[in-house]
Order: sequence, then structure tokens, then C-alpha cells
Amino acid sequence: MSRWRDAVGAIRGPLEFARRSPGAAERVRDLAETLGGACLRAAELWVPPEVAKRLRDAAAKLEAGSTQEILDEVAKSLAPLLAPSFPDRWLSQSVARVPGVGPKTAQALARKEIATVEDLLFFLPRAYEDRREIAPIEKLEVGRPAVFAGTVTRSAVVPLRNGRRFFQAIVTDGTGAVQLKWFRGIQTFQDRLAPGTHVLVAGEVRRYRFAKELHHPDVEILAEGTEPGALPRIVSSYSAVEGLPPRTLRRLVESALRTAADLVDGWLPEATVAELALAEIGEALREVHLPSVGLDPASLRERNTPYHLRLVAEELFLLQLGLELRRRELRQRVTGPLVLTDSDEARARAALPFALTGDQERAWREIRADLARPAPMNRLLVGDVGTGKTVLALLAAAAARAAGRTTALLAPTEILAEQHFETLHRLATPLGLRAALLTGATPPRERGELARWLERGEVHVVVGTHALFSESVDLPRLGLVVIDEQHRFGVTQRRALARKGDNPHILAMSATPIPRSLALTVFGDLDHSTLRERPPGRAPVATSIVPPTAGRAVMTEIGETLGRGEQIFVVYPLVEESEKADLKDATRGFERLRKALPGVTAALVHGRLERAARTRAMADFAAGRVRVLVSTTVIEVGVDVPNATLLIVQHADRFGLAQLHQLRGRVGRGGRPGRALLIADPTTPESVERLTILERSDSGFEIAEADLRIRGAGEWLGTRQAGHLPELRLADLLRHGEYLSAARDAAVQLLAKDPQLTGNPALRAAIARRWGARLDLASAS
Repeated sequence: MSRWRDAVGAIRGPLEFARRSPGAAERVRDLAETLGGACLRAAELWVPPEVAKRLRDAAAKLEAGSTQEILDEVAKSLAPLLAPSFPDRWLSQSVARVPGVGPKTAQALARKEIATVEDLLFFLPRAYEDRREIAPIEKLEVGRPAVFAGTVTRSAVVPLRNGRRFFQAIVTDGTGAVQLKWFRGIQTFQDRLAPGTHVLVAGEVRRYRFAKELHHPDVEILAEGTEPGALPRIVSSYSAVEGLPPRTLRRLVESALRTAADLVDGWLPEATVAELALAEIGEALREVHLPSVGLDPASLRERNTPYHLRLVAEELFLLQLGLELRRRELRQRVTGPLVLTDSDEARARAALPFALTGDQERAWREIRADLARPAPMNRLLVGDVGTGKTVLALLAAAAARAAGRTTALLAPTEILAEQHFETLHRLATPLGLRAALLTGATPPRERGELARWLERGEVHVVVGTHALFSESVDLPRLGLVVIDEQHRFGVTQRRALARKGDNPHILAMSATPIPRSLALTVFGDLDHSTLRERPPGRAPVATSIVPPTAGRAVMTEIGETLGRGEQIFVVYPLVEESEKADLKDATRGFERLRKALPGVTAALVHGRLERAARTRAMADFAAGRVRVLVSTTVIEVGVDVPNATLLIVQHADRFGLAQLHQLRGRVGRGGRPGRALLIADPTTPESVERLTILERSDSGFEIAEADLRIRGAGEWLGTRQAGHLPELRLADLLRHGEYLSAARDAAVQLLAKDPQLTGNPALRAAIARRWGARLDLASAS
């Protein structure tokens, strides 16, 4: 924003002096030229057209001689520009204010969620094309991108039999010829590419019969005598905007940069900018969109230039401020404390079938202290497989019941909700807690009965799926919300459930260890507790990667396991055979196993199975009546069968590491050691690396870090669903960890001085524009 501030300073100072000293005619005339020039410059860059005209007229009059009347006219015209809020107002203008953006183009951009000038400025390149190496046409390779220069020798509109047509241009360079074809925007290219036109062409080379051709390539007209190699040739590549050719999109972004890049403010404290040696924000935007020819192509590809890093730091700073504001806003809310007395806690602990581990004791102290406060708890409980998160949720539910309040436990799937209900029902009954289940499959009659129990306070814990969000579901006395597999739910989803009560306490749980960088970004509005310690007697699960050809060895392992009286999980990635992927499916695998194991009881479980059949199969397996359970990943979490010691996963290379770690947590939960056979045919070094991590490590935290590093945050979280990971424009949680920590430190320090940012309304507005809806920042608007 420095250029805007410079321009404003150049205008404001002379103008105020001239208006205060109307009698100093000579001095005013000396200032007139400076003032007039600054007015013209501001009009050119930022001022709306109607104001620009007045400024130009006033500037022309100032050149002829200053009068008080003219100075007052200038002051009136400049008032919007001189206001501190002017940059924000201008950046919030419709994208149609950018020169070159007409109504149709604005509509096309809006479909890409580019509605304002600021949106267009921050529509950042997804990649860069290095066009500095000009290839001769004879060397063009089919199926590869290429950059070449030549002269149009022929061009014409070619009709097709179906009545459609396309525009074709033949380009030669002395070494060969190539065809360029356009099936849209024909008139535009027909006007530009007449024979004799010198062009620079970039695009992917195709083959049509015996000729090479390019469809809709990027073409730049070269002036006579221009050497193509002398042109800046690092070109930004953007996500496609339907209806806008890439060249047009780049031109519009460049127009926005000229118009408004200098109005964008950098919010990072100057000390942080200096410490990280970051570029100025306007310069950063220009270099990210229009990179200088001297920038390193590798750094550009990795988005690791000093200019990218400034935008990364700014993005993370605004996010951390938003999360911290959200955390503080939640802490200011008032709710009923859930106090568990020492005697009630002693009775609850005595009813548990085991003692708490050291990690559980520490986490429970944190949870109990939160519950006892009049502000709602917002805590994330992260625990590795088998570390006992459910027990802590149960103790929290006991505290809610002691205060006369109800607990709701939200699970992402019906199967997991059913498993939680079974576990809670078994553990809660000795504690005097009554649990009930509510899913989409719950019949209307049972729903009505549950509603009456809740109204009378006869149910203390209701376990359910998204059905709990339903407006028809009333949760009276709701005092505690427990959300399992938190990473499958977004901020807005957990807030929707919380709104059913009067600011209830929230305990979010995740069986997937979440790396710190991700936790700070996705769950930065929550306090964190971590469980790493497993209960005594839980040995690591021995894990082996076996090839698909090892069928005989796998069957031998199955036979030995069954011979010891133990039980087996067999997991497939699909329910039924897929025509699109060569994957073994659970249904066919189940049939093959039944034939291979005559006399051995087996059952099939998957998400499409009716609830009654699913419940019956799981109950039979838990009771030992079923020896082999064939399933999809529905058994990933929550299933507790101590006699299950062998896990077999088909197509293990198709699963995430964290998911495989969860799956192997289903075995070895009793006194006998567990074993996992991961059947896979890894075809890349990356897939080999991923699977070997499971062979050498039993730490969910180490595995999650590795999985995040290899697959990236979006894949790691399974964020094909909405509402999980905030949509970062540029930042990468792994590569930019240093900037995430610096951004969080800067955010905390700033809010320590100004907790609500009342002294910086522009910054509050920037946070609300960027993250308000995503983080449910009602108070930040």
C-alpha cells in the first residue's frame, strides 16, 4: 500500500497548506504543480471514474492558478480517496470495476467465486510455464508442451459436415510447419492471425493423421524484428475459468494489478516482516502474477520465492488471527459448569473395568477443569489407537449427568455410531448412565419414544450421526457435545450441533494423530489434549507387506490363527466389484473365503448393509460366534474384539497410512499379540516408502506426519467433503511450517495488546472477508 500512501501524502500535505494559507499566492502556485500532478496520478490509479473526471478538471484549473474555490473543489473530490477506509472500499468493489471486465466477463468470473477486485488480485497462479526455450518446429514432440515462434503462412475458417466450423492457421519457421486450431472465439483469431503475422506459440502438441497440431494454443503477436528469446517468458498459469481464454484471464489479472495492487495492505507486523525478510505486499502480488525473468523457475514451481512467501505469511497470519478471535469469543460465552465432585468421580472410576493411564489422568484433569468453568469447553482430544479416549468422554458425560444435563455424541457413520452405542451402553450402565441411539435409520416410533425420554431426562447420553443436526431433533438440557473423528466434521458442523443447547461444552476427539501444523490450522480454535500412552499389555502389532502372489502363505497364516481359536478381520477397499478399478471387492472376497474355509463361520459387513443385519454380524463376531469378519473400512475405528489377532488388508496401497494404522488397531487388543498382513503391489517408490513406514513404526503420530508429508493435507484428511481444511490459497502446511509458527506468534502477541482488534477495524474487516464465513466468525464482521 506504500504507493497509495505516497500519493495521498503528496496530495494531502500541499492541499492542507494551500487551504490554510490562501494569501500566500506565490507559495500556493509553487505547490499547484505538485498537487495537480498527484491528483492526476491518483485519478489514473484508483479513483472511480466520476471522481477522476472532477480531479482532472480541478488539476487543469490548478495549473492555471490556484483559488480558494478550486482548492475547496479539489478537497471535496479527494475526500473519498483521503479516507483511511478507501483501500478496503475499493478492493471490495465489483470485479466489473477492473478495466477490461465487462458484464459477461464478470459473470464468468463470478462462477469461479471471483466477485470483487480483491478476489481477482488473489486468484493466484497454480503453476508457471517457462517459455524461454524456443524450440524449432521440426523438434516438436507429440504429447508434450512446447514453445516455438514462426510466421503465419495461411489462415482460414474451415467448415465441418455437421454445420460447425473452426479456425485454422499454418505456422512455419523454416524447419517445419504446424497447424493451430480454434473451435471457439473464431472471429478473434481470424482478425489477429492474418498471413504474414509473426507469432510466439505455446501449448500441447497433438497429432492429427500425419500432421502435428495444437488446439487453442496461447499465441502472442510479435512485432517485426522482435527476437522471441529476448521476451520475458515466464508465464503464469491459472485454474480455468469457463468462457475466458488463458490469455484473456492473464490480461485481466494484470489490469487488476495496475489498478489496485498498491491498495492491498500488508497486515503482518513490521517486526515479523523484517525477521522473515519478506517482500513488500504490492510487489509480492506483482511478482507472483507477473514473475520477473530473473526468478528461479524451480522456486516458482515450488511457490518458494520471497514474493510467494510474503503472501503465505499474510494468509497464515489472517487465519491464525481468525482462529484466535474465535477461541476468545467462545471463552467469553457463558454456560452452566459441569462439576463432578470428588465422591462422584470416585464412584465413576470404581465402576470402570480398568485404571486410567498416566496420559488419561493428565487429559482428564484438563477436561474436568474446563467443564467446571462457566465458559464452554472447546477441547480436542487426540489419541493414538487404543489409548482410551472413549473412557474420558464417559467421565465427562458423568459430570454432565451430575449437573442434570444431557450429553450428545456425534459419529460420522451409522456403523461407528452403533459401535459407540454398544461400548457406551456396556461401560455407562455401571456408572448409572442410560444411553440411546439416533441415526437416519431410526424408525419414527423409536424417535418419538427417544424424544419423550430426553424430555423427561431419562436418557443421559444420546449417540447419533448427522441425524442429530436435524431441526426435528430436540436435545433438551444439552450440556456436553462429544464429536468423534473430529477431522470428518468442519467448524460450521460442530457449531450447528452446539446451537441446539445453551452454549454446551464441546469435546472433539480424533483417533488419527494430527500433526501440529495441521492442528494449528484446522483446529486452532480448540485447546488440545494428547494421549500417547497405551494401556498395559498392549503389544505393537507385527506388520508385514506381502505381494498379491503370496496367497498360499496368507491362507497358512489364516489356518494357524483359526487353529489357535483366534479371530480374523479381512478388509477390502470396495463393497462390490468396480468396473473402473481392478480391485478385489468385499462381496466377492467373502464368497471366496467361505469356499476356502468350509466349516468356518464368516460374516460380511459394509456400509450398505441394513442396520439389523450389520448389528447382528458385529454382535456375532464380538461374541465369537463368527470367526472371520469380511468388511470394508467401516471397522476402521471403534470395534473392540479382544480375541481378534489377525488383520488382512487387500489392496493396502490404496489406503492412507493413517487409515491403515487405524485398521491394524483393531487386532491385538487382548492378551495375545496382533499381526497385520498388508497385501499390496506398490508400483512407485512413493507407495513403497509409505507402506514400509508401517512395518517399522507403531507410532500413530510418526505415521501421520509421514502420511501428511507424502500425500498432502487435503488427501490426508479425506477432504473430498466440505468443511474440513480451510481453503488456503497458497500456503502449504508442511513446507511453510516456519511461517505458520511465526504467524501464530504474531497473532497472539497482537491480540494480547488489542484482544478484539478494536483499534484496527480494517484488520478485523480483512479477517472477516477472508475467513469469517469459514470460521463462523459472527463477531468479526
